[in-house]
Amino acid sequence: MEIVNKLGSPLTNELKAVKRLDDAFMELNRRLAKEAKLIDRLDRIARIGELKARLVSAVDRIRQEERSSAGIFDTGQLFNGVLGFFAGSMIGKVLKQEKPLSKGYHLFSKELEKKSPFGIVMMALKEGRKMDDIGVIAISRLAREAKATEAEIISSLECQGYSLITPEEFWLSLDHVKEAIKEGKS
Repeated sequence: MEIVNKLGSPLTNELKAVKRLDDAFMELNRRLAKEAKLIDRLDRIARIGELKARLVSAVDRIRQEERSSAGIFDTGQLFNGVLGFFAGSMIGKVLKQEKPLSKGYHLFSKELEKKSPFGIVMMALKEGRKMDDIGVIAISRLAREAKATEAEIISSLECQGYSLITPEEFWLSLDHVKEAIKEGKS
């Protein structure tokens, strides 16, 4: 019996040491899993930040193009209106109308009544695609090129399976997704 006690004591100590090592390994494994989840969340947040930066740049560029196009349109419209005023007034004078300036005013005001769409920019995502595939669409430019209304362009894109959202709404939804990821809810 004394021999068993002498041999059992070191064996019991070894078993306790193995148990401590096993517990330490399980704790290390739990901590590594937690760190892996944190790294994954941080990577997802970084990818969302990169996506947002890329799209903000594209939206800003397109909006600047729209402002420039609107300015050119307005300048051309004013120039054509002034030309119409002078031409109409000269025609009225040549035809010896009682009010020669009224013909010029009529042509001037007709030119200023012309409207063209500018400024509507939307985010578009084709149904069934990943968030990274979202694009920026200049709705107003498409309307001008197609000689259609912006509502017709939006309707056409939606019929083709695109989901449309304003950039501001999209930024807000990205911020909500980032918060959910930070909190571990997504």
